[in-house]
Amino acid sequence: MAEQVNQRIEGMINELEQMRRTNLYEDDEIREISRKRKEFEYKIQRRIKEKSDFVQYIAFELALLEDISLRRKQAKLGEKKKDIEYAIAKRLNKVFKQFIFRFQNDIAIYFEYIKFCQAVGFDYAVSAIIDQMLRVHGDKPKTWQLASKWESKEQNNLENARNFLLKGIHRHPNSDILYLDLFDIELMIAFKTEDETEKAKNFKRADVVWRNGMKNIPDVNYLFKLCDISLKYGVNEDISNSIKQEIWNRRSEKRVWSYIASKELEGYHWKDIEEYVSEEFSYSKELNYYIAVYEEALMQFPDENLSTMYIHGLLGLKDNLCTDLQKICAVKQAWFFSHENGLLSNDMYVFGIKMLKLEGEITETQLNEVLDTALAKNPLYRYLWEEKILLHKNDEDVILKTLKDATKILKTDDVRCLWNFVFDNIESHMVFKNCYSKLQSCESVVFMTLKPTLLKKMYEHNGLKAARQVYEECIRTPPTQEEVHSIMIDIEMNQEKPSLKNVRKCYEALVQHHGKSNIKVWMDYINFEQKYGNAQAVPSIHRRAIGMLDKNSVDDFIKAQTLAKLN
Repeated sequence: MAEQVNQRIEGMINELEQMRRTNLYEDDEIREISRKRKEFEYKIQRRIKEKSDFVQYIAFELALLEDISLRRKQAKLGEKKKDIEYAIAKRLNKVFKQFIFRFQNDIAIYFEYIKFCQAVGFDYAVSAIIDQMLRVHGDKPKTWQLASKWESKEQNNLENARNFLLKGIHRHPNSDILYLDLFDIELMIAFKTEDETEKAKNFKRADVVWRNGMKNIPDVNYLFKLCDISLKYGVNEDISNSIKQEIWNRRSEKRVWSYIASKELEGYHWKDIEEYVSEEFSYSKELNYYIAVYEEALMQFPDENLSTMYIHGLLGLKDNLCTDLQKICAVKQAWFFSHENGLLSNDMYVFGIKMLKLEGEITETQLNEVLDTALAKNPLYRYLWEEKILLHKNDEDVILKTLKDATKILKTDDVRCLWNFVFDNIESHMVFKNCYSKLQSCESVVFMTLKPTLLKKMYEHNGLKAARQVYEECIRTPPTQEEVHSIMIDIEMNQEKPSLKNVRKCYEALVQHHGKSNIKVWMDYINFEQKYGNAQAVPSIHRRAIGMLDKNSVDDFIKAQTLAKLN
């Protein structure tokens, strides 16, 4: 193996020498390239070969080719390409052949090999690669498609492309991609044929292809793709109309309606849908047909996803189909149609309510009716409850009733979020205070999680006295979060003349509730007394901390205190 590797390394000497002579690479860079190549050669020549070894070797050489190209551009150097790049490409070609021979069951290698050959100008080798690939992987429709595309796109040989597809269909009679490509090829040939007799024959052949495919492929998506191809060429109405009629015959499938609606917007019309256009709006005929198709579809297939597609299609209307004002009107019409028929998804309710509020064309009564209807259908959707509260944020009775109804239905986390929303949006101090009284009768876990927010909002709405009262109630009904005490301490300390007595009371409650395992609360208490309170009380607090903290925390507390004194 070593002898074989050395021979291959010797074969690279000339290109390395040319790299040096042309000053593309320094000596140390060339030595590194040689070292890496030798390492890769040993790996791919050993008895047990790994796929990753070939991949890394090929990636290294491809990166080297790219780097050489960049350096040539920078140096404006064009000489010795045959001795450098062409030599590398030839060797990579051999490595690819060895790679395929060793791992011929991996189809991805063939695709990469073909891409490499195209990139370096070895087009003459691709046909042989494809033949080899088809012999090994002919059981995969994709390989026949690749062979056909190579002949049609790169070689401009439509006859060979057709032959590959026919052979592929013979082996894979249920493959939609092969039938679609063959249909495309037949239309392409017909389009390029100038003789009318030959053109007619090719159209007939294309007609046979799609009909044969339809016998083996029942999926309606196959018909959609056929229709797209035929409409793209627009050279034979008989074929297009036949496919369109076949699609219409499948209208018992929901997907057919959304497809037809999208095509109506593109200007491809189904006469059969004209019976559903019961009302003429001041829109273009394409938009009128689109609306008619979707509204009929939603009557036959009441479905949220279909409704969403209807509205999204209108939002994406092109400027040549309608004005901005017409688009807004059409979207509103679609939204209300879906709302009245109970077909809006939660996301569409969010979108619609925001749109209507932004436009300012909906009264509070109308919005309330929309929300009540939506809540009857989606009672677990918190956003709708929030909108209802926002609509009546100054009506205490409605807010309390809404909260009561929501609490019975929503999950605990949603109830907590709803109360937070109330506290964030209520403007009336009295309404806030009454809502707080109502909250106290809520599930304990909800009340517990809302204590910090509640304390902060009570101070903002009703001042210091009300906040102190809420704090007293919080600490009388443990457990309380550390955050509750911290918020109250901040409130007291931010007063113009802080009451040290009240701050000390908060710290006492804090260490009482959280002083067994949390050294920070003791450190904060000591720091407060040293800075603002009574420094003589610090030793007493220190002794209490050591007595109350659990054994694992005492050492940490003493260390923290010692470091604090040093600083």
